Amino acid sequence: MPDRTISILGYSCAALVVAYLALIIVTVSLAAWQTDLAVEVHVTEGKIAQLENTYYAMVSEIDAANPSSLGLVAPSSVSYAVKAPAPALSRR
Repeated sequence: MPDRTISILGYSCAALVVAYLALIIVTVSLAAWQTDLAVEVHVTEGKIAQLENTYYAMVSEIDAANPSSLGLVAPSSVSYAVKAPAPALSRR
């Protein structure tokens, strides 16, 4: 009985050490992955900022342009469409 108990405890200790090492490896790997992800998010935010700057520069050019030079003319009259009322539900 003691020989069997010692071997079971030895294998249990070995399994726990292997599990501990595996968890350390997983933790370090996830930390490295999270760091890489944070860097990628930072780079992506920079690219988005560049796109926004380009967009706002183009909008300011269009806004500064004379509408008649783009072929736009003022409307001769303004009319609005009447919105039909939404149908109401009743309990009749």
